[in-house]
Amino acid sequence: PPHPPPPLPFPLPCLSPLRVMVMDQPLLSSSSSSSTMTTKWNSDFSSLTFSSLLPHLVESITLEFSSVDGEEKIVALGSGSCLREIYLEDVIGASLDGKELTIFHYPKVEPRCGRSTPPSTVPRPRKSDHVTLIASTTHPSLSLLVDCIRTLSTGTSAQRTFLVVVNPFSGKKRGAQHYESEVLPMFTEANIKCDLLVTNHAGHATERLKEDGGDLSTYDGIIAVGGDGLLYEMMQGIQTRGDKDELLRRVTFGIIPSGSGNGLAASVVHSAGEVDSILANTFVICKNGSKPADLSLYETSAGNRYLSFLSLSWGIVADVDLESEVFRVLGPLRFDVYAIWRMISLKRYSGAFSYLPASTDSASLPTALDMPVPSDWVTMEGKFLCLWALQTTHAAQNMYTSPGSSMNDGVFHVVLLTDKCSRLQLLQSFLAFENGEHLKQKHVQIVKCKAYRLEPTSNNSHVDLDGEEIEYGTIQAHVQQSGMNLYY
Repeated sequence: PPHPPPPLPFPLPCLSPLRVMVMDQPLLSSSSSSSTMTTKWNSDFSSLTFSSLLPHLVESITLEFSSVDGEEKIVALGSGSCLREIYLEDVIGASLDGKELTIFHYPKVEPRCGRSTPPSTVPRPRKSDHVTLIASTTHPSLSLLVDCIRTLSTGTSAQRTFLVVVNPFSGKKRGAQHYESEVLPMFTEANIKCDLLVTNHAGHATERLKEDGGDLSTYDGIIAVGGDGLLYEMMQGIQTRGDKDELLRRVTFGIIPSGSGNGLAASVVHSAGEVDSILANTFVICKNGSKPADLSLYETSAGNRYLSFLSLSWGIVADVDLESEVFRVLGPLRFDVYAIWRMISLKRYSGAFSYLPASTDSASLPTALDMPVPSDWVTMEGKFLCLWALQTTHAAQNMYTSPGSSMNDGVFHVVLLTDKCSRLQLLQSFLAFENGEHLKQKHVQIVKCKAYRLEPTSNNSHVDLDGEEIEYGTIQAHVQQSGMNLYY
């Protein structure tokens, strides 16, 4: 007797979903009050038939576009029954090669069966699971179909253009390798054209992003493949431009983790409900979810200004981050190793911390550094072990330091540890940074503010801004809410 056909390589849905086809006009609209997308089509794609590249699926396949409970999907039908559901939230694009249609699909690992079950709070990783079909005939509607899939999955069928800056020396020095093998293929699938800059010296990214470094008007996005320090360099170049404000409004920034800390990349995937990985960060960028994110402007007593997006630290956290550079080959492990050493040889740091509470309605921004802080500010003086002003949930991949932060809340979340904290308590705090449990510790103070000033009176530490050392001394900052656009 003939052998039975092999099983399908995908699960059949548990229940046949309600399928609705709407074909009026080639228009995609998105309501500002709802994330539900309304699709309208002027071409009857049900007249197109396909066959699968899998030899045991020889029946004719048709595609339908459906919207069920606000979720857009493509349904592959064979003999009137559902063979496959492809949720557009998992799609980054499509391509057509002759009669061969490929849908670039990155579903989460757990099967889509049983979607009525409440989702787990633990994010699931994505995997590549592309779908290739062969049309029964060439037809003008095939190109329109590709445009429709691109528009539904990323919001546009037009090709986007990115400036991609790669630091090949970040972290374990695999940035260029990660870009070529993982990032670039996904960008190509998402119909993204890339201009590549591989940095070859410190400050190279700053030079490129300055006004005299080249034209940026043609780019839809600027992407950093490296650590937080690479995006920091890029921001300092932008800070010097005459068209800084217009550029920050028009261009969207993205980051692919390939450094040691990768705090912003971890915060991006946390906000998006994804697993921390290069694939996840690239997927978020491909989906074209541009949203406002906070920046902050720092001023120092030396007269310099800096744009920041992540954090400032002073005290033991700054010492661990900057002085552990000699162990960069260890990757993120370098922070743990050096933190133990700094706790053994513990130092205290004297200074004054003044801030404008987030709860106040006052908008009194910092005055000149040689002037007193405004009267409605609060000042704390004494000895500290740590001051850590955060704008994102994660300061590093393994540090969930500010669970209460969001990308666009207009607030610094400042972690304070005074000299009343013992070595044991300090160790407990460092261990708790990984999961955010330090917020429950009584010796940890959290200050939420719109602006602040730090005046060190001891000269025994560093000032660490977004993972990079800046000049030591008095420094003040205020949040620039929605100061940039970020893919998250």
